[in-house]
Amino acid sequence: MLMVYVIAILAAVSLLMPKEVKISEKQVIRFPQASDVLPANQPTYKNIDKLTDQFDTSNPKNTGGSKQNGHSKTAQGNDSIKSQDSTKKNIQAYRPPDSLRLKPELKIQYPEGQDSLLFPFFRALTSLQEKTATRLVRVLHYGDSQLEGDRITAFLREKFQQQFGGGGVGVLDIVDKLHTKTSFYQKADRRWIKASIFGRTFRRTNSKYYGILGSYYRFLNPATGYNEFGENEYNFSTPQPLFRKASYIAKPLKTTQIAASVSYRALASATPKQKAVQNIKILYRNQKAPFELRINVKNDSSIRVKVPVSDEFNYYQHKLTKPLEQVQIKVVGTQSPQIYGVALDANQGITFDNIPLRGSSGVEFTRIQREHYRKLIRTMNVKFIVLQFGVNIVPHVLTNYEWYEKMFYQQLKFLKSLDPELSILVIGVSDMSRRTAGGYTTYPNVPLIREAQKNAAFKAGCAFWDLYEAMGGKNSMPSWVFHKPALANRDFTHFTGKGALIVSEMLYKAILSEYDKFYQLYR
Repeated sequence: MLMVYVIAILAAVSLLMPKEVKISEKQVIRFPQASDVLPANQPTYKNIDKLTDQFDTSNPKNTGGSKQNGHSKTAQGNDSIKSQDSTKKNIQAYRPPDSLRLKPELKIQYPEGQDSLLFPFFRALTSLQEKTATRLVRVLHYGDSQLEGDRITAFLREKFQQQFGGGGVGVLDIVDKLHTKTSFYQKADRRWIKASIFGRTFRRTNSKYYGILGSYYRFLNPATGYNEFGENEYNFSTPQPLFRKASYIAKPLKTTQIAASVSYRALASATPKQKAVQNIKILYRNQKAPFELRINVKNDSSIRVKVPVSDEFNYYQHKLTKPLEQVQIKVVGTQSPQIYGVALDANQGITFDNIPLRGSSGVEFTRIQREHYRKLIRTMNVKFIVLQFGVNIVPHVLTNYEWYEKMFYQQLKFLKSLDPELSILVIGVSDMSRRTAGGYTTYPNVPLIREAQKNAAFKAGCAFWDLYEAMGGKNSMPSWVFHKPALANRDFTHFTGKGALIVSEMLYKAILSEYDKFYQLYR
């Protein structure tokens, strides 16, 4: 009987009151409707069977080889280090995949008349096939939590390394709190303090000299109790939990030096390509005082080296003679340098750096000092930047995203100014669903955010890949969630490992399809 009264009241409200009242451009009051509680027809979800058939890498016809640890395995996948030239010996002439014929919604898009925007990156790829090639081409893959745990990036790195040579996993952070990577397990002591361009470790008083991961790490000056900016810090005479404030000290510590260490250990699940590390680079800037690096590589080598003062970004490189099993890196000094990360690279080929910025919408890059960032890009030979943001804006539903378009455009313009030979690809926001009467439907603002990103990309002279359409468009996320096995999580936002592989395969073929056009024209 109660349900009858509820239905009657809602029916009356539906007749007398509008569905919603707009108070301002950004505020809308929505009144309950009978449809909110009454049974409704379930929304129609997209059929993604053809998409999974084409891009599921567990299907041998899509990989061209057998499968191992979630990655396709080819003859180039077994290049454990036999010498410092092993990667170079594995470089072969470019061979296009069996099928690069893609539907329009899967292709990379360009501003009108600018379909050569990725050519600088493609020229770098072509140069890797030359016998005289000696440099490593680096790609920066920035994104939000969709990339955490090396998802999407790991597969792209593996596929490109199989095609163009290379090994290792690129630049790794000092502290890994999630431990979800399948390649290397890392462990850092508690003395490291992080500063970043976004999140709870961002402060306006931070040094603007961030690294390519959008962060830097430091430890305290034990002799004075002050950091490199003259700020009173915390007592680390005894280990303290990471990021937790300890007691302020009243007088200097007795010691004159302090050490902070980090170690990386190859996991059994790492692929041969991931283990094929030929050199270790410690990325730093130490404008205040020299420091000492102590590097201990299991079953390989152990060294100590004094690093002089340098006001600019630099890196120290330690070459290996055997496949990397485990390395411990200790930084010792009276004043902390800024440590930007550790690169586990091959000597030559290509690598992708996985750079997740949890919670970010991709509008913080201008917080990095421009000339310093330019130095980073050129020294590390970065030729391609991929930006994958958007899901953190979706839950805050608005009807206009011109403000985001302007902010995102400013970031893209800033990145483009770093190097005229830098190619940039913007990946549009993925589909994201919310629960409604009868099922799950795409947030109404997802297409608006996608258009804002696309407009900003085209205005800044960047390429664009529409992940929303590539994965099926409106109401496609539920199909990914309910797929067997699941391709997305029950938050109807993030991809599972399996789903990330399919997204990676789609993106890989989209990029290589464009490279194949370039290669046919200029080979």
